Amino acid sequence: MKAMLVTLLAVAAVAQSQAKEGEKFPSGIVSVGECPSITPKEDFDPAAYLGAWYEIERFNMIFEEGMDCTQSVYSDLGDGVMEVHNVGRTSQGPFTAVGTVTVEEPGALLVAYEGYIPETFYVLDTDYTTFSAVYKCEQMGELRSQYAWIVSRALTLNQATLSHVHQVFASNGVDVRLFQPTHQGRECPYLNNKQEL
Repeated sequence: MKAMLVTLLAVAAVAQSQAKEGEKFPSGIVSVGECPSITPKEDFDPAAYLGAWYEIERFNMIFEEGMDCTQSVYSDLGDGVMEVHNVGRTSQGPFTAVGTVTVEEPGALLVAYEGYIPETFYVLDTDYTTFSAVYKCEQMGELRSQYAWIVSRALTLNQATLSHVHQVFASNGVDVRLFQPTHQGRECPYLNNKQEL
């Protein structure tokens, strides 16, 4: 087990050190195994998905290390394209990133940020008014790199709904024990100064 852990860390460290602008490296949770066979939301409605979402739980990923107060706001740019404006708080100050989103197929969102290779993320389920379950997995030989988020329209999610979302992930073969909570609160630098808890 110790040798396996060292190998995984080495793979991630080398890949990150060698990555250049526009190149990908495994920034998700890296582990031995195959990516699960998932089922994205078949009747996904991008118009209903517009607006603000707040991160409730996530897998700990390199690009969100130490970040809290994470919010994503989707807006319609027309012609089937959405803009996503991400904000968060880090120890170095506010974080922001703006990208574009197109629906490749139901539940599959192609997200593009300037200087980075576009990547597809999958909405496993959402009711549009309360929660969304978002996932991505990349296969790298015998290793996989997983990304997962539970987001909400409000700053909190009740336990019944959170349990339902965990079950959505579990039914898609995702280990929900890897989720970690994200702090949200009145002091967070949200785009629309959200104050409800």
